[in-house]
Amino acid sequence: MIATNVRRLSVYLLLAFASVSGALVWWQVLDAQALATRQDNPQVIATRRSLPRGSVFDSQGRMLASSVVTDGISRRTYTDPVFTHLLGYASLRFGATGVERAWDDVLTGRTDPNPLRDLLNDILARQPEPHDLTLTIDQRLQDFAAAQLGADRGAVVAIDPRTGAVLAMVSNPTYDATGFSGDPATAQAAFDAVAGAADNPFLDRSRQGHYTPGSIMKVLTASAALDAGAITPQTTFTDQPREEVEGFVVNGFTIREHDLAPVAPALWDLSPALQVSSNIYFAHVGLELGAARYLDYARRFGFCQALRIGSDVRGLPIDPSYVSARADGGCAPFRDEVELASAAFGQAAVSVTPMQMALMAATIANHGAVPQPYVVRDLRSHAATPAAGPTDSVLESYGGGRGNPAISSGVADQVRRAMIDAVLGPIGKLYAGAGDVTRFGVSGVQTAGKTGTAERGPGLKPHSWFIGFAPAQDAALASIAVAVIVEGGGSGSGHAAPIGGAVMAEWLKLVGTGG
Repeated sequence: MIATNVRRLSVYLLLAFASVSGALVWWQVLDAQALATRQDNPQVIATRRSLPRGSVFDSQGRMLASSVVTDGISRRTYTDPVFTHLLGYASLRFGATGVERAWDDVLTGRTDPNPLRDLLNDILARQPEPHDLTLTIDQRLQDFAAAQLGADRGAVVAIDPRTGAVLAMVSNPTYDATGFSGDPATAQAAFDAVAGAADNPFLDRSRQGHYTPGSIMKVLTASAALDAGAITPQTTFTDQPREEVEGFVVNGFTIREHDLAPVAPALWDLSPALQVSSNIYFAHVGLELGAARYLDYARRFGFCQALRIGSDVRGLPIDPSYVSARADGGCAPFRDEVELASAAFGQAAVSVTPMQMALMAATIANHGAVPQPYVVRDLRSHAATPAAGPTDSVLESYGGGRGNPAISSGVADQVRRAMIDAVLGPIGKLYAGAGDVTRFGVSGVQTAGKTGTAERGPGLKPHSWFIGFAPAQDAALASIAVAVIVEGGGSGSGHAAPIGGAVMAEWLKLVGTGG
């Protein structure tokens, strides 16, 4: 009997030891990163309150954010409000958002990128040392893109298609977070002023704004249908010229064409149909592709799911974009052929973020592979004088990658050529010609693009869209892909296209492409 009880006690002790060991491993190793970044963690709050915080620099070493500790309080200063939605804020009263939140434990030194050094810091109870971040964004391009938007509500996103590096990420209106990132006793008034401002400045329109895309979705429709073999670049639809005038009847619903003036209806194949942006043509293409295949290709491009800028651990979330009604797990099945046909030219229940549309353009530029976006380039030792620039001590470097193929490189090339025609072709230049980079002082470079004029309902001006990339000529490696949205901006050709063209041209000048 005693031996039995001893055995039972031994088993219980072993189980208890295993439970405690498992919990320690979970909390101190497996879940340590999550604990270190939780905004309600008392240690996080105490550390942020009194310890120095690392600085953030642009890709050229210009200071964007820095901190000083005065009267026992770490006070954060942001130098450029154009970066606010990306950087977020680190507030002792309201927590942290954006890059400040994702990298909070590293910026404050609670976590060291070197696991051995991190362990020694814990064992020796060393004072945390802050670390600095360098972004992929050049402040000159970011400020230029913001200036092109001016006072308009909207967003500009620019990506290097080859690497996934984010080159610009602008949301307007913006705000200065410095006022509520210092002394918590005075933070409330500054926060309330932003919260009470018109047009919701807190909303990051680049990755959280949801918009009807209009005709820029025709790029996805063409890509999917070509890759699936549903059409070729030479495909025409016999009834399309008549339907341009009379309408295309789908299950009793009549799909109408937009105003084609000054272009007369004709029997178009893919290139002229994209140049004139024919709703009727692409409604036919969507029906030829079919509902199941349309949803499949949309998911390949990143629609119907949450995406991230950066890694799963420290990435910034991108709201899902939808090609049909929202449902648990992504996009709901299309209700009928009317919804499918309408979605094929960017209307119906389609709802997208500018970041997703920039990735779509980048995918065509990247030979059919969806690049993995990232915005933090490297982690460095803390600079004692941030205004003088970052240190040369790079602790870790980061990247994105080419990503997974959504379509074949051959199909991407076909779509690229059609998008060049949509900007430079005899019909296309009437619609998207304002996005041509040669209009902004860059020579010897072709531009690929597509405009969108997204209808929103009676009495509301359409959203103005443009997506594109450059250089786009044969054998060129595109170094920038953009998406521009101007809320209520009217036609894509009149408002968004010149912004997109100017931003791409500015980047080509900065990197020395074209003259």
